Amino acid sequence: MNKNLRDLGLILIVALIIWAGFTYFSTTTEKQDLVSLEQEADIADFFNNQIFREFDSVNVELTDSVMDVIFERLSKGMDTVSYDYDIYVLKSDQVNAFTAFNGQLFVFTGLIEQTESAEELAAVLAHELAHAENRHVIKNLVKEIGLNSLILIISGGDPVVMQEITKMVVSSGFSRRMEREADEYAIQYLRKANINPNRLTQFFLKLKQKNRELPEGLEWISSHPALKERIEFVTENAGDSIIEIPLDLEWDKFKNSLQ
Repeated sequence: MNKNLRDLGLILIVALIIWAGFTYFSTTTEKQDLVSLEQEADIADFFNNQIFREFDSVNVELTDSVMDVIFERLSKGMDTVSYDYDIYVLKSDQVNAFTAFNGQLFVFTGLIEQTESAEELAAVLAHELAHAENRHVIKNLVKEIGLNSLILIISGGDPVVMQEITKMVVSSGFSRRMEREADEYAIQYLRKANINPNRLTQFFLKLKQKNRELPEGLEWISSHPALKERIEFVTENAGDSIIEIPLDLEWDKFKNSLQ
């Protein structure tokens, strides 16, 4: 009897060790696999060089003041600001915006043309800022190619490989979990910044309606799966109506200046 109890005890101890091991690794491996902020800054240098070879940027004096106003408002709704953010506007008909590395956000003029207000663009950028704060791009790359491979690629700086990584970052979608997380954070950012979260819903619905007119270049929508589900989620979780404080920008004048 004592032997049986002792054996049972050993089995329980082993089971607990195995359970603790799985619990530990499942909660820490993701953090251990992430590249450091310093390494991410190095990646950003390679990435930005590639981006600016492929796309022309809009005059920064024209766009910086507008993006600064939007970011300043959104940052008031963010509990943490992990980077010194830069928001670049790229000349392209693509209806797209994406998060890159080290606080670099990129918006195509094609997306800005589809917005009716600065608040709509702020809602899109709130979603992208949430991706950045949660380091979703890095997590995606580590998942796709592995941490060691990523570091080797960056240290080698092979332009062909960097071009492929650039395509992956610009056009690849995030997992449903990451999209939900970004939407949750975006809603919080917008509410605290006195911008109606349903501005994001408005933008989604408008692009969905215009999809027949714009069959090409809807990357921001095509790379974000389950659009209907996300519209419902934002609508249901936007909370009670808030008194929106308009952004102090001449939006139509800014949009016209981009053409």
